[in-house]
Amino acid sequence: MFKESTEIPIEEVLIRAVRFEADGSNAVLLMGTAHYPPSKFVEVMQEVRRNLKPETILVANTGDMSLRQARELKDAGCSGFYHAVRLGEVRDTSIPVEHRLNTMKVLHEAGLLLGTCLEPVGPEHKTSELVEKTLITRDAKPTYSCAARRIPIPGTELARHGLVSEARMAHILAVVRHALGYDVPGNCTHEPNVIGVSAGAKLVWAEAGVNPRDTEENTEGHRGMTVADCRKIYEEAEWRVLEGPSTHYAPSC
Repeated sequence: MFKESTEIPIEEVLIRAVRFEADGSNAVLLMGTAHYPPSKFVEVMQEVRRNLKPETILVANTGDMSLRQARELKDAGCSGFYHAVRLGEVRDTSIPVEHRLNTMKVLHEAGLLLGTCLEPVGPEHKTSELVEKTLITRDAKPTYSCAARRIPIPGTELARHGLVSEARMAHILAVVRHALGYDVPGNCTHEPNVIGVSAGAKLVWAEAGVNPRDTEENTEGHRGMTVADCRKIYEEAEWRVLEGPSTHYAPSC
């Protein structure tokens, strides 16, 4: 969809991060592409940390990394990290599962709390693969796991498989919640939807900037939801919304 690479200026990153904080988000997550320079990602994390309140929790989502890089993120003020062994890994991504598992290991060693997910679920994925990846997420000892469907981008190879319905995803999400047991306190889904929350998703995410599921360069006002949108979804599902920092990425979790 996009023929040229772009980079969001740090000034714009700061504006969006501060706005999420002001809007009442429980944590702010910075996402970079897998090939974004790790040292630069740390610099952005440090700058965002300096511009947010001390109690605001920062989370990261970027490529596989070494223990040194994970410790640098921790020192920059990052509390947690999202990482996953994806459905179709190796077959669709050419990335060895061992690379994903090693990154999860070093994240724990660095003292970063892990969030993970059964994703991206597509119509072609058999129950056996869903079960296999669900057990991997459980064994990774995350603070939360979840289930999320793949949003097919037109023209990409996987788009031919189509899209799983939100109703089907709610079923998968509920099964994942039961499979993870009491040791994994959090459950999440993406993109936010009422039936997913009703099935047990305690976490959903607002988005700004570039979105790998969107055909627009700025996902706000398109696929990306605001904090207010996410709150409305919880209200529709008759859930209470936590005020203040996330309990899932809190140090005592």
